[in-house]
Amino acid sequence: MKHSSSGIHPQSSNNDDKLYQASDSKMVRRLSPQFERDYEEKTIILNKQQHRIHIHLQSPNNDDRLYQASNSKMVRRLSPQSERDYEEKNNYSKQTTAPNSCVEDHTSYYSPPKSSVLGSFSEPPTYVVHFLDSHLTFQQSFQICSLFGRVRIHGCHIRPATFYSVYNYRTNSPLAIELITSTTVISLSDIKSFISDAQLAENALINIQQNGGDILLLRKEPNNDSLFIQTIREHQSYRKFFSEEYKLFGINKWMQLEQDLYIRLIETTDQTAVIPREEFISTTDKIIKRWLNEANEDIPFVLLICGEKDMGKSTFTRYLINRALDHINSTFGLTYFDCDIGQCEFTIGGCLSYTDIKTPLLGPPCSHIKSNVKSDRLLYYGLVSPQPAPVRYLQYVNRLRQLWNIDHKNANKKRSMIVINTMGWGTGKYEKQSADILDCIEIHFT
Repeated sequence: MKHSSSGIHPQSSNNDDKLYQASDSKMVRRLSPQFERDYEEKTIILNKQQHRIHIHLQSPNNDDRLYQASNSKMVRRLSPQSERDYEEKNNYSKQTTAPNSCVEDHTSYYSPPKSSVLGSFSEPPTYVVHFLDSHLTFQQSFQICSLFGRVRIHGCHIRPATFYSVYNYRTNSPLAIELITSTTVISLSDIKSFISDAQLAENALINIQQNGGDILLLRKEPNNDSLFIQTIREHQSYRKFFSEEYKLFGINKWMQLEQDLYIRLIETTDQTAVIPREEFISTTDKIIKRWLNEANEDIPFVLLICGEKDMGKSTFTRYLINRALDHINSTFGLTYFDCDIGQCEFTIGGCLSYTDIKTPLLGPPCSHIKSNVKSDRLLYYGLVSPQPAPVRYLQYVNRLRQLWNIDHKNANKKRSMIVINTMGWGTGKYEKQSADILDCIEIHFT
């Protein structure tokens, strides 16, 4: 055998499973040349500093060959067929449910450490949950009501005794339900007006008085207002795409809730759910404070959201809008200019639009796309990128600004904040385009 500083160069032999010395005392089992000819790639690299051999092989159809990876550590390598089967099983467990299929989950189910299901009433059922944890996260669409108003979802303060629709589809990261501090107090008679079961209503009030927290009412989304969802469900292949039926093995109250409402409770972490970061919160507070102090009836407060792709622009924008809704009244208004023609928030792709926001955004764009936007507030550009015709794109932005001016003069004037969402470009030649958009919008609002 020959040694070199770069690796091992064994000489051919007709005997199987010869032992070759790889370093001073390290022994590595080598396959015979006859067996090696069945491989398409035969490379062994010796790294003397790490005392490790990296093996790059394309295995034949023989199963479960053993290869030595270090001095005494043995690693079992599966055959290609076994590896493919293993990958398919993993992918199946991770992938979104296919249309018209049913999820069969044999794994253990997550239960929150403090919160509990008190019971349910009416038909279809509405579940009563005593919310004590810092967060709860459910997948799929549902309606939620906070009896004491101690809940926030992605910046939106859930008002007491009001149902909100939440769309946590598995195509997007779900929004977490956050427990916040509030001094709202309601009487037993008020609780009974929402919970028809008198005993259940009394138990809910007793739990709040003894342990604090909030009482949540959860029920199925009765009708999806989204034009997109209504349209896609008309197609036979996608009829059940946004609703999943879970077969549960062993039932407790949380599992029963999941089965009846077609939702799934998951553990809330920064990897599984959208939890607003501290910089989101502090930046939003500064923006809202400036808007309330600086905007007037003639000159709106204009905010341009820009940055590279996948930087969280849409997530931050929805959080900002939800927080700003707490200040919307007869004096202050909120308008969203959607100039991201490739990923529109309220319209189909290839459009520029502006929308006066009055309700929170508790889901991805497909959940709140609107069908009643006035035609003079929507311009069809026809492309999903301004790159082929940047001048025409800026003309459309300018036209959208003119439409807002006309509507603003004809309506009751408010101290408005205008949030402008742009394409995901922030460097190079597209950086100037973002600056042009800002000039076009900010200078000419009068």
